[in-house]
Amino acid sequence: MKRTNLKLLPSMKNQQGFTLIELMVGGLLGLLLIAAAATVYLSSTQTNRTSQGLLNAKSDVQLALSVLQDDIAKAGWANNNAASYTLSSPFPANITTLDGGTGSDSISLQYESCDNSDADNGCAADGSEAVDCTGASVAGGSLITNTYSVNGSKELVCNSQPIISNVENFQVLYGQVTSSGIEYVTAANITDRSRIHSVRFGLIVSSDINTSSSNTSRTIQLLDQTVASNDKKVRLKYESTVVVLNKPFTSNFGI
Repeated sequence: MKRTNLKLLPSMKNQQGFTLIELMVGGLLGLLLIAAAATVYLSSTQTNRTSQGLLNAKSDVQLALSVLQDDIAKAGWANNNAASYTLSSPFPANITTLDGGTGSDSISLQYESCDNSDADNGCAADGSEAVDCTGASVAGGSLITNTYSVNGSKELVCNSQPIISNVENFQVLYGQVTSSGIEYVTAANITDRSRIHSVRFGLIVSSDINTSSSNTSRTIQLLDQTVASNDKKVRLKYESTVVVLNKPFTSNFGI
């Protein structure tokens, strides 16, 4: 039998597979690329989560500040008193009982419902100044009493009507005039309602979602209280001071 010698074509000589080392190196590089992409994704997700939490908290705080500042500024206003347009007191007699101790405080304030029985009143034509904080209509000249507090669900409420949620703490101090100037005291330490010149209040609002991957321990000084937390949420603190209409104060101190 005649033997035939097979010759490999050049293209067949160059067809060689990957070595085990080359496969391992390629796999390792692939894993590194996947890990880098995952890190970027997780970092981006965390940043977005934090930004969204801050945005939600800021929006809530701005709403609460606006409502409280406007309402406190009206405290003591009288509907039809050409002499001073102020009540005998911007605060109810139970003001000293509203100190929450180490928890959240409450604040009650009062003013008369606004109508146009006097040309100088300048009341809103839509009746928006003749309602309490729940939207209930109050006859012109009748007393409106609004009480702000934090309920068990961490909601800032006015007369039990929710305003915003995720309120960790609410503190109130009263600017009481003394011989040495204005001293801010808690409701329990008010000695004379007629000497209250202003109200200072503060809020701590937390994000409604977790914004970090692990718990963070922190403390925040809110007026006269130190508030501690240890979780994955971000918190914002805001404080504001509002001057009130206080007829005895303006009469006694010539302001």
